[in-house]
Amino acid sequence: MAATIMNMEYVKVDILTSGQLEVDDLIQVGDEVVSIVEIVSLADGYTLEIINDFGERDVIEVGEYQQFDLMMLQ
Repeated sequence: MAATIMNMEYVKVDILTSGQLEVDDLIQVGDEVVSIVEIVSLADGYTLEIINDFGERDVIEVGEYQQFDLMMLQ
């Protein structure tokens, strides 16, 4: 049987506020889709530790009602 590489792409499935996000969610930040590694609650929002497809980690601070596109691989 021959090996086949499937063409996978991200599709937007919902819009969530920061308070609705969970660890392992795939969200769009800027022009990049990242996975959430850790969520820490702050007095006026959250810090999100995120990781991209290349394994690069970053920590961003977001407001409580900031919205993100929830993505899924199709």
